[in-house]
Amino acid sequence: MAGKKIETETAEAFGRVFVKGNIPEINPVRCMGCGHCAVLCKKLGPNVLEIKDGLAKVIRPENCIGDGACMLACPTKAIFLMSKYSPGSPPSAV
Repeated sequence: MAGKKIETETAEAFGRVFVKGNIPEINPVRCMGCGHCAVLCKKLGPNVLEIKDGLAKVIRPENCIGDGACMLACPTKAIFLMSKYSPGSPPSAV
């Protein structure tokens, strides 16, 4: 079986290459709105997340470099995976 070639957009940051197009999915039950994820994301540059209505929300999905730093910053593990972002059909977290 021949493999398919998959074209992806990448971002270089912190000396590594990340695949763009994946955004954090945030569990609203676990999120306590502490803002650790949003602060780290803003400091690192992408500035994807904000606290809205007391919860972390993906506000600028097109800026996400898919590094997953927000997942590591979350003390309650409310950001549990990175999902493929499609402007025409965003995940429910957006």
